[in-house]
Amino acid sequence: MKRRSWMIATAAVLAAVLLAAGCSKKPAAETAPSATETTAAQTTEAAAEPETTEASTEADGEAVDLTNRYHMLQGTVVKTTEDGSVFTLQADDGQNYDLKLAQIRDVEVEIQEDVQIAIAYIGKEIGKGGVKPEDTDLVVALPEQEEWTVYQETGTTMFNAMSSFTVKTDDNRELSLLKDNCPMEEGALTKDSGDRVMVAYVTSGGTNYPVEVRKGE
Repeated sequence: MKRRSWMIATAAVLAAVLLAAGCSKKPAAETAPSATETTAAQTTEAAAEPETTEASTEADGEAVDLTNRYHMLQGTVVKTTEDGSVFTLQADDGQNYDLKLAQIRDVEVEIQEDVQIAIAYIGKEIGKGGVKPEDTDLVVALPEQEEWTVYQETGTTMFNAMSSFTVKTDDNRELSLLKDNCPMEEGALTKDSGDRVMVAYVTSGGTNYPVEVRKGE
């Protein structure tokens, strides 16, 4: 009788142990993911997030430095070819440069010997670091004057025609400019009025000649 009671008690203890073990086992859903599964999930999340890129002043992503972009090449014409298509400019830096009229976008002065002229251009400064006129964009040739300043103004166009346009500057002035063959950033002047623009220009004989027109901020 005692032996039977001992066997019943032992069976009860074993059943309790097995029951406890079964309750302590974690469900399959709570199992931590493997390293492979974690990497795959991170890759999927990264692909879903759109890439962000910094805005730039150029479509190809290169920012344009406007602080040292515009210059004046000044000097005296010392020689011209018979047909006038090529001339030699003795610049104020002491160098002689052979220039083709076709290199200059707009010529507003008669090119002949002993005439002093000034050419507004875009690019690195000619004569420094081996920079030559052909390495730049020669925009407009003008009669020489005592002082030259390449101004930069930002504003909104009030009027835009075939050969001229007017800008209301950010300091509330009206600025009228010619635009004969001047360099222009794509999309800078697209409407009759209302375009935000930045204009670099020089003034000669009371007329404003753009050196470049760019989209304004």
